[in-house]
Amino acid sequence: MAFIHIATSKGHGLDTFNQVEEKVGPRESIDGLLVESYGQDGDYLRHVSIWESKAHKDRFESERLVPVFQSLGIAAEVMATTEFATCEADSLYVR
Repeated sequence: MAFIHIATSKGHGLDTFNQVEEKVGPRESIDGLLVESYGQDGDYLRHVSIWESKAHKDRFESERLVPVFQSLGIAAEVMATTEFATCEADSLYVR
């Protein structure tokens, strides 16, 4: 079953996101990532991703994302200013 992950970060804009994205690498190389979208909403950056499974999301975070945050020196700050919402997807439609 697909897994939905929503992150809302305060104080981290598109510049920070672009730095992270550059270091993470091309989206096509991320195993299990089905859909991703993000946008700036005032002081908030909202990021939505849909994964093949929770295990895929967890593996990406531990093996690629967190090390990038650490290399940029923003890991603690991101965790302190980000709220997460997650759930199993009951349905997934892709046009």
